[in-house]
Amino acid sequence: MAEDPAARLFKALISCDPGDAIAVIESVRSSGVPQDRIFDAVFVPAMSMLGGAWAEGSVGELELAQSAVVAEQITSFVVPSVPAKDTGVTILIGTVHRDEHSIAKNIIGAALKEAGNRVVDLGVSVRPSEFLERLEETGAKIIVVTAESIATAEECVRVRESLNVAGHEGVMLLVSGGPFTADPGLARRIGANGLITSAEGAIKVVSRMMRDRLGGEA
Repeated sequence: MAEDPAARLFKALISCDPGDAIAVIESVRSSGVPQDRIFDAVFVPAMSMLGGAWAEGSVGELELAQSAVVAEQITSFVVPSVPAKDTGVTILIGTVHRDEHSIAKNIIGAALKEAGNRVVDLGVSVRPSEFLERLEETGAKIIVVTAESIATAEECVRVRESLNVAGHEGVMLLVSGGPFTADPGLARRIGANGLITSAEGAIKVVSRMMRDRLGGEA
């Protein structure tokens, strides 16, 4: 039985072999899988495997970081060649200050961009002041903050506090990462408006929030 494409891509990522990773994607495409399905059918599961391997300790911090670089390099091969219609929605995304893990951020950011949103990726270890500064520069109405440890997840409250102090109470704050998935109540306690648990879920949550926002302004 042929190995699952997502598992093959996962192996290519942890081997830090972009050529092999691209070969996996091309083989999936040549098998008849539509370009607009490759991201959800292969890339997201492979990245989830990578995150799971790190969580259970079979993949170390260095391997995770190197794999994330390869994943970034092949992103253009897994997103649709014809982007979705521009939604006009600007979204800031970044990992919270002192958190260097980019897997969840990259998956969610790519999914939201694929869906036609204007995604501004601020990178890793982003201070609350940086989120606020870029928010005021871009006029974004949604911020997505990711965290992969309890300590850094709890720091997400600083982002909400900085927004409120600056008069941006209406900005939607979404969070994602292992600690929030394990304890959904944590998102509410730090003042988030919603929790993202998957790439598909990110698109649905953002769409619902913008629909509700427009409905409220009507």
